[in-house]
Amino acid sequence: MPEPQPIRAAPPVESPAPEAPPAAAPPTPEPQPILAAPPVEPPAPEAPATAAPTPEPQPIAESSAEPQPIEVIATVAEVIFVEDDAALAELLAYGLQSRGYRFLSYRNGREALRELLALDVQGTRPLLLLDVDLPGLDGYSVFDALQRERPGIYRVVFTTVHGTEEEQLRGLEAGALDYMVKPISLRVALEKIKRWVGR
Repeated sequence: MPEPQPIRAAPPVESPAPEAPPAAAPPTPEPQPILAAPPVEPPAPEAPATAAPTPEPQPIAESSAEPQPIEVIATVAEVIFVEDDAALAELLAYGLQSRGYRFLSYRNGREALRELLALDVQGTRPLLLLDVDLPGLDGYSVFDALQRERPGIYRVVFTTVHGTEEEQLRGLEAGALDYMVKPISLRVALEKIKRWVGR
Protein backbone atom coordinates (compact mmCIF):
# COMPACT_ATOMS: atom_id res chain seq x y z
CA MET A 1 0.00 0.00 0.00
CA PRO A 2 1.45 3.31 -0.97
CA GLU A 3 2.48 5.53 1.73
CA PRO A 4 0.23 8.42 2.34
CA GLN A 5 1.58 11.72 0.95
CA PRO A 6 1.72 14.52 3.36
CA ILE A 7 -0.80 17.25 2.53
CA ARG A 8 0.95 20.45 1.66
CA ALA A 9 -0.72 23.58 2.61
CA ALA A 10 -1.56 25.80 -0.38
CA PRO A 11 0.41 28.97 -0.56
CA PRO A 12 -1.52 31.82 0.77
CA VAL A 13 -3.36 33.78 -1.95
CA GLU A 14 -2.59 37.45 -1.83
CA SER A 15 -5.65 39.54 -2.00
CA PRO A 16 -5.54 41.98 -4.88
CA ALA A 17 -4.33 45.44 -4.04
CA PRO A 18 -7.18 47.76 -3.57
CA GLU A 19 -7.82 49.96 -6.63
CA ALA A 20 -6.87 53.59 -6.24
CA PRO A 21 -9.89 55.71 -5.96
CA PRO A 22 -10.68 57.46 -9.20
CA ALA A 23 -9.01 60.83 -9.57
CA ALA A 24 -11.26 63.57 -8.74
CA ALA A 25 -12.55 65.33 -11.84
CA PRO A 26 -11.01 68.78 -12.33
CA PRO A 27 -13.24 71.42 -10.95
CA THR A 28 -15.63 72.78 -13.51
CA PRO A 29 -14.64 76.39 -14.25
CA GLU A 30 -17.25 78.81 -13.30
CA PRO A 31 -18.89 80.34 -16.32
CA GLN A 32 -17.37 83.68 -17.14
CA PRO A 33 -19.67 86.50 -18.11
CA ILE A 34 -19.64 87.14 -21.86
CA LEU A 35 -18.37 90.60 -22.50
CA ALA A 36 -20.17 92.22 -25.37
CA ALA A 37 -17.79 93.64 -27.98
CA PRO A 38 -18.08 97.37 -28.28
CA PRO A 39 -20.25 98.24 -31.24
CA VAL A 40 -18.22 98.97 -34.35
CA GLU A 41 -19.30 102.18 -35.90
CA PRO A 42 -19.68 101.89 -39.66
CA PRO A 43 -17.16 103.97 -41.55
CA ALA A 44 -18.44 107.34 -42.55
CA PRO A 45 -19.49 107.30 -46.17
CA GLU A 46 -16.95 108.94 -48.38
CA ALA A 47 -18.10 112.11 -50.01
CA PRO A 48 -18.71 111.46 -53.69
CA ALA A 49 -15.95 112.79 -55.88
CA THR A 50 -16.98 116.14 -57.16
CA ALA A 51 -16.60 116.32 -60.90
CA ALA A 52 -14.86 119.37 -62.21
CA PRO A 53 -17.49 121.79 -63.45
CA THR A 54 -17.85 121.65 -67.19
CA PRO A 55 -17.16 125.10 -68.59
CA GLU A 56 -20.09 126.46 -70.47
CA PRO A 57 -19.41 126.97 -74.15
CA GLN A 58 -18.64 130.55 -74.83
CA PRO A 59 -20.24 132.14 -77.86
CA ILE A 60 -17.80 132.73 -80.64
CA ALA A 61 -17.37 136.42 -81.07
CA GLU A 62 -17.86 137.54 -84.60
CA SER A 63 -14.87 139.30 -85.99
CA SER A 64 -15.59 142.79 -87.08
CA ALA A 65 -12.56 142.81 -89.33
CA GLU A 66 -13.19 142.93 -93.05
CA PRO A 67 -12.40 139.66 -94.91
CA GLN A 68 -8.89 139.73 -96.25
CA PRO A 69 -8.35 139.16 -99.97
CA ILE A 70 -6.71 135.91 -100.96
CA GLU A 71 -2.99 136.49 -101.25
CA VAL A 72 -2.55 134.57 -104.49
CA ILE A 73 -4.73 137.10 -106.29
CA ALA A 74 -2.00 139.69 -105.70
CA THR A 75 0.08 137.90 -108.36
CA VAL A 76 -2.57 138.22 -111.09
CA ALA A 77 -2.25 141.03 -113.60
CA GLU A 78 -4.84 143.78 -113.22
CA VAL A 79 -4.12 145.30 -116.64
CA ILE A 80 -3.00 143.60 -119.85
CA PHE A 81 -2.23 145.55 -122.99
CA VAL A 82 -1.50 144.35 -126.50
CA GLU A 83 0.26 147.11 -128.43
CA ASP A 84 2.67 146.83 -131.35
CA ASP A 85 3.80 150.48 -131.20
CA ALA A 86 7.00 150.27 -129.12
CA ALA A 87 6.90 153.92 -127.99
CA LEU A 88 3.28 153.70 -126.82
CA ALA A 89 3.91 150.33 -125.16
CA GLU A 90 6.81 151.80 -123.15
CA LEU A 91 4.72 154.83 -122.20
CA LEU A 92 1.85 152.65 -120.94
CA ALA A 93 4.26 150.40 -119.02
CA TYR A 94 5.83 153.45 -117.35
CA GLY A 95 2.46 154.88 -116.35
CA LEU A 96 1.08 151.58 -115.02
CA GLN A 97 4.25 150.89 -113.05
CA SER A 98 4.24 154.37 -111.52
CA ARG A 99 0.68 153.80 -110.28
CA GLY A 100 1.53 150.41 -108.81
CA TYR A 101 -0.55 148.27 -111.18
CA ARG A 102 0.30 144.65 -111.92
CA PHE A 103 0.35 144.32 -115.70
CA LEU A 104 1.37 142.21 -118.68
CA SER A 105 2.15 143.35 -122.22
CA TYR A 106 2.29 141.73 -125.65
CA ARG A 107 3.26 143.03 -129.11
CA ASN A 108 1.81 140.36 -131.39
CA GLY A 109 -1.87 139.43 -131.75
CA ARG A 110 -1.36 135.70 -132.24
CA GLU A 111 1.08 135.41 -129.33
CA ALA A 112 -1.25 137.43 -127.12
CA LEU A 113 -4.23 135.19 -127.92
CA ARG A 114 -2.26 132.04 -127.12
CA GLU A 115 -1.20 133.45 -123.73
CA LEU A 116 -4.60 134.92 -122.87
CA LEU A 117 -6.37 131.61 -123.52
CA ALA A 118 -4.03 129.84 -121.08
CA LEU A 119 -3.68 132.58 -118.44
CA ASP A 120 -4.91 131.67 -114.93
CA VAL A 121 -6.75 134.80 -113.78
CA GLN A 122 -7.82 133.14 -110.48
CA GLY A 123 -11.35 134.45 -110.54
CA THR A 124 -10.47 138.05 -111.43
CA ARG A 125 -11.44 139.96 -114.57
CA PRO A 126 -8.35 141.75 -115.86
CA LEU A 127 -8.66 144.86 -118.00
CA LEU A 128 -7.43 144.19 -121.55
CA LEU A 129 -6.29 147.16 -123.67
CA LEU A 130 -6.40 145.66 -127.15
CA ASP A 131 -5.00 147.38 -130.21
CA VAL A 132 -7.06 146.86 -133.35
CA ASP A 133 -4.14 146.87 -135.84
CA LEU A 134 -1.78 144.10 -134.69
CA PRO A 135 0.71 141.90 -136.54
CA GLY A 136 -0.12 138.22 -136.68
CA LEU A 137 -3.81 138.60 -135.75
CA ASP A 138 -5.90 141.77 -135.60
CA GLY A 139 -7.58 142.93 -132.39
CA TYR A 140 -11.12 142.07 -133.51
CA SER A 141 -10.12 138.48 -134.29
CA VAL A 142 -8.42 138.18 -130.90
CA PHE A 143 -11.54 139.53 -129.21
CA ASP A 144 -13.85 137.15 -131.11
CA ALA A 145 -11.71 134.15 -130.12
CA LEU A 146 -11.74 135.20 -126.46
CA GLN A 147 -15.52 135.62 -126.55
CA ARG A 148 -15.87 132.06 -127.84
CA GLU A 149 -13.26 130.34 -125.68
CA ARG A 150 -13.31 132.41 -122.47
CA PRO A 151 -16.44 134.54 -122.46
CA GLY A 152 -16.64 137.20 -119.77
CA ILE A 153 -13.09 136.68 -118.50
CA TYR A 154 -11.53 139.89 -119.86
CA ARG A 155 -12.92 143.42 -119.89
CA VAL A 156 -11.77 144.68 -123.28
CA VAL A 157 -11.05 148.26 -124.31
CA PHE A 158 -10.04 148.74 -127.94
CA THR A 159 -7.28 151.19 -128.85
CA THR A 160 -6.83 152.37 -132.41
CA VAL A 161 -5.95 155.27 -134.66
CA HIS A 162 -9.28 154.81 -136.42
CA GLY A 163 -11.51 157.23 -134.58
CA THR A 164 -14.51 157.19 -136.86
CA GLU A 165 -17.94 156.68 -135.44
CA GLU A 166 -18.39 153.45 -137.41
CA GLU A 167 -15.14 152.04 -136.04
CA GLN A 168 -16.00 152.87 -132.46
CA LEU A 169 -19.49 151.41 -132.82
CA ARG A 170 -18.01 148.24 -134.26
CA GLY A 171 -15.98 147.64 -131.11
CA LEU A 172 -18.73 148.62 -128.69
CA GLU A 173 -21.36 146.50 -130.44
CA ALA A 174 -18.99 143.53 -130.34
CA GLY A 175 -19.08 143.75 -126.55
CA ALA A 176 -16.08 145.93 -125.72
CA LEU A 177 -16.11 147.98 -122.52
CA ASP A 178 -14.90 151.15 -124.24
CA TYR A 179 -12.85 152.56 -127.05
CA MET A 180 -9.73 154.79 -126.90
CA VAL A 181 -8.51 156.68 -129.93
CA LYS A 182 -4.79 157.23 -130.56
CA PRO A 183 -2.77 159.30 -129.95
CA ILE A 184 -3.56 158.57 -126.30
CA SER A 185 -2.88 161.02 -123.50
CA LEU A 186 -1.17 159.07 -120.70
CA ARG A 187 -2.93 161.08 -117.99
CA VAL A 188 -6.34 160.49 -119.56
CA ALA A 189 -5.55 156.81 -120.13
CA LEU A 190 -4.49 156.32 -116.48
CA GLU A 191 -7.61 158.10 -115.22
CA LYS A 192 -9.81 155.80 -117.32
CA ILE A 193 -7.86 152.75 -116.21
CA LYS A 194 -8.37 153.83 -112.59
CA ARG A 195 -12.13 153.84 -113.12
CA TRP A 196 -12.17 150.57 -115.00
CA VAL A 197 -9.96 148.71 -112.53
CA GLY A 198 -11.47 150.35 -109.48
CA ARG A 199 -8.34 151.72 -107.88
